Amino acid sequence: MVISRTPLRISFAGGGSDLAWYARRHGGMVVSATISQSVHVVVNDRFEGGVRAGYSRTEIVETPDLLEHDLLREAFRTVGWLPGGVEVVTIADVPARGSGLGASSAVTVGALNALYAHRGRHVSPRELAEAACDIEVGTLGKPVGRQDQYAAAFGGLQAIRFGRDETVECERLTLSRENRDRLEGSLLAFWTGTQRSADAVLEGLGLGDENVLHALSHLAESLYHDLRRGDPDTLGPYLLEGWRLKRRLGGVSSPEIDRWVDAGIDAGATGGKLLGAGGGGFLLFYVPEAARPDVRSALEGLRELPISLDASGSRIVYVG
Repeated sequence: MVISRTPLRISFAGGGSDLAWYARRHGGMVVSATISQSVHVVVNDRFEGGVRAGYSRTEIVETPDLLEHDLLREAFRTVGWLPGGVEVVTIADVPARGSGLGASSAVTVGALNALYAHRGRHVSPRELAEAACDIEVGTLGKPVGRQDQYAAAFGGLQAIRFGRDETVECERLTLSRENRDRLEGSLLAFWTGTQRSADAVLEGLGLGDENVLHALSHLAESLYHDLRRGDPDTLGPYLLEGWRLKRRLGGVSSPEIDRWVDAGIDAGATGGKLLGAGGGGFLLFYVPEAARPDVRSALEGLRELPISLDASGSRIVYVG
């Protein structure tokens, strides 16, 4: 049996500039961090033969090619499958689709990592990220970017740059213990109770959104420099400005989501946004310590997700 653990991520700035059509023209940049919530993928031999895949439903098929779960099917095809029974189960700490935390890509990266380990092969974070991008963007043609795969594979607080030549460079940002604790303690996340496929939102982005994506990419660049100077408290205004920009893309927000963001800001948060492509999932706020009780009270109808930063990327946590 092999078990992989792959972290989820919260994106601070630059989301959208990692989309392939945009990055090929202009390059892009995203600043994000991984958190303690994660996706576990379990791979084990199966006595009965064939393939059993367990996620929100269960599939039992003769070969991986027959799996309806597209990410697991393509992960098997990438790693290769030897005749014999195998079982793969995914377990996520949050809803695997529509959370805004990059869960789908964490499933892809985690499945690749676990399947490779089951075959006795160790692969690097870059290999995992590139293979996951090939599956999601290349083979399956999903209208998603490439930040989630790299965040899941590498982990930590990262500045991720996307070159026009399709290269991707990850730079880990290091904060002092004091600043890291202040950043972590100031992040409050709340579940909206609404899920929406990122694909549906991202498919609506067209070439007319380039000016907004320019601004989002530049915002990530500015945040990167502020964080390198060791000032996490600047994050709040960046979240708010990024949210104001992203709302211009259309299909990202709703009157209810707008009310929640406004309520958090009015209660004392210095910034807030909806995580992910939009339409639902988790809200993220940056909140000074004195305002945290008021923000929680203003959003008491929403379930809070405790935020703890995690420096680790996808890793094998059990082999037996």
